[in-house]
Amino acid sequence: MSKYKWLGVGMKKVYVKDIMHKITVVDSDTKISEAAKLMAQKNIGSLMVKDEGSIDGILTERDILKKVVGKDLDPRTTSVSEVMTLHPLIIDAKATLEDVAEIFNNVHIRRLPVIQRGEIIGIVTSRDVARTIGK
Repeated sequence: MSKYKWLGVGMKKVYVKDIMHKITVVDSDTKISEAAKLMAQKNIGSLMVKDEGSIDGILTERDILKKVVGKDLDPRTTSVSEVMTLHPLIIDAKATLEDVAEIFNNVHIRRLPVIQRGEIIGIVTSRDVARTIGK
């Protein structure tokens, strides 16, 4: 038998709900400087953004780099809502690891909010997938 594990071959099915982690949520009017500090403090690469009580966006490290730093915007006056990704792609908690890997590869993203019964319950990242495959 090969010492390598191949995704979906010789492994039990792994579901998104088993590898996702909790989300951190900020209000849409949060300033980028505050959001970046929170991300650094929690050692996370994204924040879910809520506006009027519902989550409708995601802010990633890449958003901050490309849309704030790269455009010389002031992170102390720029709000999360100005640079977040509205209505990001999502994945169902019952989807498999293979489904997530395919989306990451085809769409070239690193994070997917996870939904169950229409509500965001977590997030799965490329790091979560890599960590799971490496086990």
